[in-house]
Amino acid sequence: MLRAHECRTIQYTRIGTMAATLVVGLSLFSPARAADPALRMDHLLARQAMNAASSAKATRVTTLPVIVVTERPLNRQMERQFTQLGGVIKSRYTIIQGFSGVLPASKLNAVAQLNWVSRISSDMTVKRLDEEANAAIGLPEAVSNQGVNGKGVTVAVLDSGIDNHKDLTNGQGASRVVAEVDFTGEGVADECGHGTCVAGIIGGNGTKSTGKNFFHTYAGVAPNTKLISLKILNKEGQGTVSAALSAIQWALQQQAKKHIRVLNLSFGHAPAESYTSDPLCKAVEAAWRRGVVVVCAAGNRGRSVVDDLNSPPAYGTINSPGNSPYVITVGATNTKNTADLSDDVMASYSSHGPSRLDHVVKPDLVAPGNRTVSLNVRRSTLFTRKSSNAIPWNAYSLKRDTDSATPFYYRFSGTSMAAAMVSGAAALMIQKDPSLTPDTVKGRLMKTARKSWNPAVGRYNPFVEGAGLVNIPAALNNHDVVKGKAFSPIAWRKENGHLALLNVGLLWNNSAIWSDSAIWSDSAIWSDSAIWSDSAIWSDSAIWSDSAIWSDSAIWSDSAIWSDSAIWSDSAIWSDSAIWSDSAIWSDSAIWSDISRTALEGDK
Repeated sequence: MLRAHECRTIQYTRIGTMAATLVVGLSLFSPARAADPALRMDHLLARQAMNAASSAKATRVTTLPVIVVTERPLNRQMERQFTQLGGVIKSRYTIIQGFSGVLPASKLNAVAQLNWVSRISSDMTVKRLDEEANAAIGLPEAVSNQGVNGKGVTVAVLDSGIDNHKDLTNGQGASRVVAEVDFTGEGVADECGHGTCVAGIIGGNGTKSTGKNFFHTYAGVAPNTKLISLKILNKEGQGTVSAALSAIQWALQQQAKKHIRVLNLSFGHAPAESYTSDPLCKAVEAAWRRGVVVVCAAGNRGRSVVDDLNSPPAYGTINSPGNSPYVITVGATNTKNTADLSDDVMASYSSHGPSRLDHVVKPDLVAPGNRTVSLNVRRSTLFTRKSSNAIPWNAYSLKRDTDSATPFYYRFSGTSMAAAMVSGAAALMIQKDPSLTPDTVKGRLMKTARKSWNPAVGRYNPFVEGAGLVNIPAALNNHDVVKGKAFSPIAWRKENGHLALLNVGLLWNNSAIWSDSAIWSDSAIWSDSAIWSDSAIWSDSAIWSDSAIWSDSAIWSDSAIWSDSAIWSDSAIWSDSAIWSDSAIWSDSAIWSDISRTALEGDK
């Protein structure tokens, strides 16, 4: 489904009476050299292999979609070995040095033991992560004072396609969608409606709501940016990791020719392995290293109980590839449909950090995402299923005083929308200074983010709001340069109760902000002048309890992310139309008993 250099291994750390797995995202050891073939697979496939070995009944699922990362470039002999074991190769990749395909469950162990196989991962299903907002991020001020509009910057949108909407044209009526590529096999049209919405938030220019007959214009963040549609999601808003890998690979191949500076990924899947081996995370890391800003939605799994607005927060619910420390991961706020920041709150569904398995501090920042107005696609899945979200004519038009639905605009909610806001902000920053690196873009956005925007609420903790609410004028006016890497830090709680940070290189002119020795206390380095303010909440009762996210028994138990009420239900990733339907393997009693790991997987 959808979904580096050398490092070190951090051993299991005891928190209270429970063990917490901490994976640091620099190379730990080579999974291809592990004695146990299960250590070369993600947790899903390790369970599949275990079931296939112990029960002939489990092999009723004859083949599984997989992504294989190889130790060396694929050649004919390697392909022949894979096919002789019953595998079929679907797509080949250079960005992760590997391929996608299908493989009998009974042959997983055999393939994992091939000396050229580094890692086998599930080809998981990725899902879409579904006015006032512009004021909340300071856009009117930025446009007025800086004169930026995204001109000269191209943003590639990996989504469900982009419709031919008037708001995505230039002043002469020509489309600013300069390329459309389909990776679903269903054509380039946006039958879902999600991709067009995302494109509108990034680069809509408000053509259909501008003029003497209108009193409100619905425009995006960077209304003169060029867009590329890389369709990886179908009409239901679902796709596969392999399709996303192909799209990212295409974008990097066309990077120079198409002037691609930003990738927007408003989709994701619940992580089944460390970001150091997750194929989608490795692909976005490759894009980042090539100088492309990658913006990811955090996910919409922030409630412990999905349908309960008053449910306590669900920590550890960041989606892949937003769990990568390289990318900019964005959570969502709720503007309450006003331009006043003082009533804005976090959207209850916005996923919380830290990331599972790796404990990466996420999200990096937040942006408006609740009931955000963007472009509508008539006859799309979203519109036909809930036409009541379409904007009525009398909400913005003097020409038609009617509350009937307009065909042009629609209200959307989700971290998908928040990510699109930040992609637009990145485009504005790059237009102003084309020399900016992805690390400097990320660092400036985080450093200048509003640390407290609602006095009644005060600061949220950084696992909820990251560095704060994106502030475009402040980011445009900042001139700091990141000399190292703007990795999101990895957190763990030491036995003395202090919170420590790992990972992350040097920032801000070689002054170590995120270093191994950093402790997140009031007396440490996270002052108001840096990323986090002194008022950030790091209390024991908030996040650090044994029942939260830090132990193996929490991560992999039925009561954690793998329960029926979470990602594995029909209403979530594993729908009847998905890859793994009709399989008896995914029962609660079978899958998520603890899988013994004698070492930690790492990247090469």
